[in-house]
Amino acid sequence: MSEQPQVLLVIDVQNGFVTPQSEHVVRPLENLQYEFDYVIFTKFYNPDPSPFRKFIGFDRMKQHSAQTDLALQPRDDAVIISRPIYSGVTEALLVRLKTWGMREVFIAGMATDSSVLKTAIDLFELNIRPWVLQDLCASDKGGDFHDAGLKILGNMIGPQHIINSCGPEADVAKR
Repeated sequence: MSEQPQVLLVIDVQNGFVTPQSEHVVRPLENLQYEFDYVIFTKFYNPDPSPFRKFIGFDRMKQHSAQTDLALQPRDDAVIISRPIYSGVTEALLVRLKTWGMREVFIAGMATDSSVLKTAIDLFELNIRPWVLQDLCASDKGGDFHDAGLKILGNMIGPQHIINSCGPEADVAKR
């Protein structure tokens, strides 16, 4: 890791989003959180009424249900932020990043094609550099959706911001 403090933002690794297509990121993320100075987990919940229910018929992820529970164990000092929107960028998140003096964020989690994508673009538009850890993002709908999300992200925030977290192509330690 670099000398500059770093924050990991883990998006929606929740029971309701863990499928055979996305479960491969759960344990690696549980382990990776200890490599960062700060960790924030987001949790999506779907209130009634919501645009998710009204416009697209998505009625899962009711607040305080087992589906909204995290699918991994956050470290003791992790911050957990719940929200009823795609983006993980909330006032609570922005206050925390400002308090820590963070101008860049490493992002991982679910789903690459929705909440990860929206969060990364929102951070980018707020002049906070997003680094998307492609090997630790997934879509509960499968690889095609994950790949589509990465392609759109590369176009929207620049392909240099789509990096790997580990292995021979690891980019995190270089930041």
